[in-house]
Amino acid sequence: MYRRLAAILFPITAIAFIAVGVWGYQENQEKNSILIKAENQYQRAFHDLNNHVDKMQGEMGKALAVNSSKQMGESMNNVWRLAYSAQEDIGQLPLTLMPFDKAEEFVANIGRFAHQMSTRNLEKQPLDSAERKRLQALYQHSEQIRNGLGSLQNQVLNKNLRWMDVESALSTENKKMDNTIVDGFKKVNKTVEQYREVDWGPTVNNLHVQMREKYHKLKGPKVSSAEIKKRTAKLLGLKSTRDIRVTLNKKGDYQTYSSYWHKGKHEVNADWTVVGGHLVWMMKERPYAKNRLSNQQASLKALQFARNHGYGKMRIISHDRSGHAISLQMVHQIDQVLVYPEAISIKIALDNGEVIGVQADEFVFNRQSSIPTKPAVSEQEARKKVSRHVKVDRSNLAYIYNEAGQGVLCYEFLGRMQGKQYRVFINAKTLDEEMIERIEKAV
Repeated sequence: MYRRLAAILFPITAIAFIAVGVWGYQENQEKNSILIKAENQYQRAFHDLNNHVDKMQGEMGKALAVNSSKQMGESMNNVWRLAYSAQEDIGQLPLTLMPFDKAEEFVANIGRFAHQMSTRNLEKQPLDSAERKRLQALYQHSEQIRNGLGSLQNQVLNKNLRWMDVESALSTENKKMDNTIVDGFKKVNKTVEQYREVDWGPTVNNLHVQMREKYHKLKGPKVSSAEIKKRTAKLLGLKSTRDIRVTLNKKGDYQTYSSYWHKGKHEVNADWTVVGGHLVWMMKERPYAKNRLSNQQASLKALQFARNHGYGKMRIISHDRSGHAISLQMVHQIDQVLVYPEAISIKIALDNGEVIGVQADEFVFNRQSSIPTKPAVSEQEARKKVSRHVKVDRSNLAYIYNEAGQGVLCYEFLGRMQGKQYRVFINAKTLDEEMIERIEKAV
């Protein structure tokens, strides 16, 4: 009897053991696959960070060397773009448990300073001696950051160091780990801490304070990482949150979550505010098919996305079509006033109309409770303040931040001069020329 029972139970038990073994193997393989993907993401972000900082420092050197105001403006615009890319790279690294906040803040301030210079009319208002001295100091300091990161990059490559080991060891406070990566970032951060206090100028300092203040004014409860997974899934049109990874970024001017999704050759990164769970930016990388959409079709897709995601009535103000995508810049419209601080940029793929990029930090942090809508002077009076060399095509009311960071109601005049497009903002109360902006392609 026992023999017969054993003959029946043995194969059942053996099958059960095999099934458990197969399940365990599959689970282990899936876990390893996730770890490999995360490691690859960290490695790519770190090497991109080195590349962006290196190019940023090079563009700052160009800006110091050129005599042309046009070339100076282009270099400063590149510095701003590269500084922002470097911040994105930093946000993708597991740095929440190691000190790098000073270096990150320094790069962010370089970006703010460069943006201020790139949007200024450098022909009419070139850098003064204090600003040039400031740029020289930033160039020298950024060289030290570049060298520090470059040295660390060589050690990572030579020793085959893994970021996942660092993340695991930091979270468990493992003292037996290789501290090369941690020590390298600490050293760079310490270098920045030892810089003499940089005079960033009134505009950057004011914007820095404003950004912190605006974050604290954000409305809504603090959201959880689980909620960010849901919002990321909704943004991407996914039915499940299973493959979405979320990390908390505690350092910097404000706390954010970074969400990451990857499938095949499709990869998405996004940042969200902890307070309110607002989308700050999103970028999707994927292969592209043949371009099929016109600019008008892409614009309709972008405006539909803005409506569906709670941005309200938006007006497209300019676009930049390049390669397989088009970036559309739009601002919030209240009555007949274009509210420039409440701006978003949406990138549309030209093969199928998919949204592959969103930049919404200005919209998130610059929400206005109320704005003036009634000008104190007429449009005709304001038009007289525009240079006679600018052929005005159209005008409208606009609310902007001037160089002091103050909100002002202006008349916006869109015109052309020597084949280039410009926006000229004339204060609708004082008739002061608040800002002149050269643009690529207005809508």
